[in-house]
Amino acid sequence: MKHFVPKKLPPYVVINDPSCKKKGILRVPTTLITFPIDEETQDVIRQLEAKFDAEESCAGLAAPQIGYSKRVIILEANDEELKQYREDFTDMLPKSIWINPSFKPVSKKKTIDWEACFSVDGVKGEVPRFTEILYEAWTPDGKKVKGRVKGFLARLIQHEIDHLNGILFIDHIPEDQLVPREVL
Repeated sequence: MKHFVPKKLPPYVVINDPSCKKKGILRVPTTLITFPIDEETQDVIRQLEAKFDAEESCAGLAAPQIGYSKRVIILEANDEELKQYREDFTDMLPKSIWINPSFKPVSKKKTIDWEACFSVDGVKGEVPRFTEILYEAWTPDGKKVKGRVKGFLARLIQHEIDHLNGILFIDHIPEDQLVPREVL
């Protein structure tokens, strides 16, 4: 797939923005992608990657966050600087585009840590997530990837896959536990 930058990046779909027309897409499970990937889906992937690349501080993004009901995410956990803020940042991942990803917890053990999201404006919260997971996905060229990860990367994968299932981080905690987000 050629790397290209769209003329105009799509805006974020934001659940708590009354003027956002596409916010309903954030609550609906996405459509599985079939291989070979059609041109429309390739365009969604290009837009998702361009949006991800344009962000200064972004670890992951899912297609519904830019208005598409496609089962695709992009994520990266490669930032040495982030390690000073996330003591559970142990597993690394270069920028990856995953098609039809899924995960399974290794055990019932969960860790609570802060999360925020481009699709939920102005708030953050302490979210319980499985500490260690097994994941499986496909690359855009149809290669299967799988692995076992823990800590921050496991959290990131769960957060992004939640988007593909119509779930937001705010669904994991009571509303009165959300706090204002100063900086992502």
